[in-house]
Amino acid sequence: MIDSKSIKEALCGAILLSPNGDGMRVTTHCLYPSNSTVSVTVRGGRNEFSVMDDGEAVSEAMASGLIERASDKQIRNIIKSYGLNAKNGVIFTPIVGLSELPAAILLVANAAKDVANWSMAHLRYRERRNFKTELSILLDRHFHNNIKSAPVTGLSNRQYKFDHIIYYNQDKCLIVDPVVNDPSSINARLVANLDIKMLGNSNINQIIIYDDQSSWSSSDLNVLEMGAKILPFSRAEPHLLKLVA
Repeated sequence: MIDSKSIKEALCGAILLSPNGDGMRVTTHCLYPSNSTVSVTVRGGRNEFSVMDDGEAVSEAMASGLIERASDKQIRNIIKSYGLNAKNGVIFTPIVGLSELPAAILLVANAAKDVANWSMAHLRYRERRNFKTELSILLDRHFHNNIKSAPVTGLSNRQYKFDHIIYYNQDKCLIVDPVVNDPSSINARLVANLDIKMLGNSNINQIIIYDDQSSWSSSDLNVLEMGAKILPFSRAEPHLLKLVA
């Protein structure tokens, strides 16, 4: 039988409260596209409160590499169904009572997530780096004498060519496979890595590196992780050095 008390305690434990100036910061269950949690701030007292995102949705979107931010008018259009308002990039509720506070927190959190999603889908990014070229430069800098481009045969007997295979400890190798945020690339990298993973060869290690300056959905990243361990490019260097130490 499902233990409702345990589930309730687990859910409550995932909500964190911390002081934030003249208010209280609430970490919610909602997630931004980067998989970071959405936080909102509650201000007020007695039976009059206002909930706001303190501009977090705009900041989250800008951190992904945008060169323009959503205007207040655009934000209001995105969140109008929630009955919320926006000014100077901050999403906020009208004054609510204590009994309405839980719903207000959820509304602002979901609205902030929607604003970040819309911004990343519709606004302009700064010029993208050449992710694959930068990865090649990084690998060549550290593993120049031990890295090769070679085909690897999977469990299905199909061969897959990888441009970056690092050989180390005599009989071990690490396949470093870059993926871009495109359905065909995601599918191809998943199929190749999963087929090789099914070999169960302990001498073959695999890692898929993705460009975390791009806006990835959690579902796409979860799919890729079925094929191999995934790693964001911004944190790749120290992890790769540790893996082949």
